[in-house]
Amino acid sequence: MSPVLIALASVKASPGVTTTALALAALWPAPQRLVIETDPSGGDLGAWLGLAPAPGLATLAAAIRRDASPGITWRHAQAVGGGVSTVVAPAGAGQAAACLATLAAPQAGTAWLDPGAEAVLIADCGRLDPRSAAFAVAARAALTLLLVRPRVSELAHLAGRLPGLTRAGLRPALLLAPVAAGGGTGEACYPPGEIAAALGVRVEASLPADPHAIASVIRGRGVLAPSRRLPLAQAVSGLAAALAARLTPPAPSAVPDAPAHRVPPQPMEVTST
Repeated sequence: MSPVLIALASVKASPGVTTTALALAALWPAPQRLVIETDPSGGDLGAWLGLAPAPGLATLAAAIRRDASPGITWRHAQAVGGGVSTVVAPAGAGQAAACLATLAAPQAGTAWLDPGAEAVLIADCGRLDPRSAAFAVAARAALTLLLVRPRVSELAHLAGRLPGLTRAGLRPALLLAPVAAGGGTGEACYPPGEIAAALGVRVEASLPADPHAIASVIRGRGVLAPSRRLPLAQAVSGLAAALAARLTPPAPSAVPDAPAHRVPPQPMEVTST
């Protein structure tokens, strides 16, 4: 199994990028799963999961100046449970943005975005502002999942941003985040098929409103096994399986030995006597 890099982001509001990234990592069918916070506005996982600030994005940014070897990101990750590890970003926007600027610099290379064989790296890019250093991460991803609520205001904003994201090298697809009951503005919402047709972008899944599953994945420090029957867990499990099947390149097969070169028989020369 070859490595996979998936980016998660939004272009407006806060539709649940970080919790979705953690749930996707918890349910991705790979032996090793790594969530890295690459949101220049600062990280949340350290506070949510009770993790120390180091090792994390700050120590990775400091180390990359002298060591850009494959596997370096794992050396700055913390195990959280269930086979999931995370590289936590500083909570402060200034420090997080500075770390990302260092990692996005050309001299940092791209080895830090390679999770290694039989692993998936899920990058929480936060809100993709046009000036965001997270663009460099999303542009390297096999797929950038954009979380958006299916209501007209957010879809209109996304429609204006999609051409620029594509020109920047991103491979976007959509995840439809739930609209909270009673918390909307009364504006129109649209079904997945209409959204995909209007925007010309694949809708990978519609996520249900499920605060119990969100609380469970945080309380369980990335473990969703006890809550797999909850609607969000079922939706994300199906999404993870479908994406892994589509995006994981097949392992290189052994090249069979070339057949021995056979000299074609020469015509027999007949000599008359």
